[in-house]
Amino acid sequence: MLHELIAANYDLEVESMELFTQHFGTEIFSVHTNKGKFIVKTLPSNDPNDNGMENEGHITEYVQNNGFSVARLLKTNSGKYHVRTENLQFHVQEFIEGDVIAINAAPEWFMEKSACLLGRIHHALKEYDEMPIQFGKDFFHKSNVLGVKSHYEKRLDEAAKQENAPLRHLLEKRVQHLERISSFDIDTDKLTYSNAHGDFRLGNIILNKKDITVIDWTCACRMPICYEIMRSYVFADPKCADGRIDSDRLKQYITHYSQYFRLGEHDIKTMPYLFYYQQMICNYPPNQDVPDTYISIRDLIIKVTDWLYENVEILGKELIN
Repeated sequence: MLHELIAANYDLEVESMELFTQHFGTEIFSVHTNKGKFIVKTLPSNDPNDNGMENEGHITEYVQNNGFSVARLLKTNSGKYHVRTENLQFHVQEFIEGDVIAINAAPEWFMEKSACLLGRIHHALKEYDEMPIQFGKDFFHKSNVLGVKSHYEKRLDEAAKQENAPLRHLLEKRVQHLERISSFDIDTDKLTYSNAHGDFRLGNIILNKKDITVIDWTCACRMPICYEIMRSYVFADPKCADGRIDSDRLKQYITHYSQYFRLGEHDIKTMPYLFYYQQMICNYPPNQDVPDTYISIRDLIIKVTDWLYENVEILGKELIN
């Protein structure tokens, strides 16, 4: 069916198609056609990020016109950037030759270059139309934490009745983390919100020698930019592989970034709290199956959040001293 939809909407004759990766409802295919090789990304038609695929085409066109290397999306015969059917939505984008750096395996030159690139992206996107917001005031409301905590406490009761000791341990740990973040007072009025890539990390960066191409702009949004800085650093720096965050190295990353986009002191000292909070609310419930490509990310998040449980205040203070 996807073959026919591609042919009908893009005038491309599909010669072969191979599933490249899949995760959480997303499927990405490597497609050979009569006009070359492309990447096709599919999402369920009811994906929460409803306009992300269409918006991605406009955003990538904008950032490319501002000097950034991106994977361009093809326009359909009707002039749109994606196709939607009753069951799925998809787009076709150019194939970018290159390599992807493994998590926590970034070389030193890349740490500096990626921080500068992220700052340049945020600076360029300031002039773009305001994007949908993520991690706004409601996200950090205490009732949000209490609701998630209540859910895990119910699961904990079920695990106890089933005498599932390993799951009980995981759920007890998650509840402890949620109790920890429930004390955070994240003042969104003092945070710097700006348009952002939304998922700037190693998995969405392709290297060709030392040239960087940033892909997958589907999650582009308006967010506290300190979160995207912290996340990109934690996933890249080899020093974070054991879960610990070196405040001096993170400060260096922030310094490189700040050549292009200014951060306030509140942004800097709050970023570890915000990162910790978001991971506990949104990511990887205990005992959840994850695709093989996400296991290393899940394991890193567990190690980092366990470290932050004891060290978040210390790190926040060190970052501004």
